[in-house]
Amino acid sequence: MSRTRRLVLVASIVSAACLVTAGVLVTTTPRTASAEDRPVAAVAEHRAGTALPDPRTPDQFVTGALDTPALPGAVPFAYAGDSITARPDSWLHQLETDDELHAVGGYAHSGYRADQVLQQIGPVPSARVLVVEVGTNDVNQAVPTATTIANVGAIVRKVGAQRVLVVAGPPSDWTHSRWGADRRTGQIVLTDALRTDAAEHGWAFVDPFTALRAADGAYKPGTSPDGIHPTAEANQGVARAMAAAISRTAA
Repeated sequence: MSRTRRLVLVASIVSAACLVTAGVLVTTTPRTASAEDRPVAAVAEHRAGTALPDPRTPDQFVTGALDTPALPGAVPFAYAGDSITARPDSWLHQLETDDELHAVGGYAHSGYRADQVLQQIGPVPSARVLVVEVGTNDVNQAVPTATTIANVGAIVRKVGAQRVLVVAGPPSDWTHSRWGADRRTGQIVLTDALRTDAAEHGWAFVDPFTALRAADGAYKPGTSPDGIHPTAEANQGVARAMAAAISRTAA
C-alpha cells in the first residue's frame, strides 16, 4: 500500500471515531459518566458499583456553595449528607429561597455512606454551622453504628466549621435490606447514637422528622413515596425544622 493511501485510511478511521467541534476533540466511544461529568445537583442514571437502597434510584449529588439569594447577615452553613440532603426536593433545596441562610459549601450524595461523604467533602472554614446528615446508607448496608459515629467525627474535623448540627436518622418503612439489615430498627439505633454523640461533643442535635415518624419508626401514611425519603410536601416541614435548628445553632 502506498504512503498516500495509508494516510487516507488512517484519516478515515480517525474521522469515524472522533468529532472536532470548536477545537475540542470529542470521542464517540461510549462510556459511563462519572460524578465529575455531571453539573452540581445533577440527576443521571445510577452508576454501576454505587450502592443504593433501590437500583432504580438515580445518582444525585450536590457539592459546593449554592448560588442563592442571601441577605448580608445570612447564616453561612455547610452540609454533609446523603439522598435526604441531595435529592432535588430535599430540605437543602427547599431552603434555597431562604435569604437568611446561605449554603457556602459541602457535599451530599445519594446512596453514600458516612465514610464516602468523608472522602469527598472538603474544608469549609467560612461556615458558621456544619449540618451533618449521614448514616442512612450505613444502616442499610449493616455498617456498625460505632463506625458511623467515628466517621461523623472525622467529617466534623475535616470541614472545620465553627459549630455543628447533627441530624437524626429519618423514618423507614423497610425492615430489611439486601445486606440483611433491619432498616427501621437501625434508624432508631442510629438516631439514639447520634443524639448521645452530639451531647458528648457539645454539638447541637435536631430531629426534623418528628412529624413524619409513626410510633414504630415508619413513615406516617402519605409522607413518603418509597418508605425511605420524604415527599416534596413533607420536606417543606423538614426544611422549616432545619432552618430553625441552623439559626439556633448559629446563635
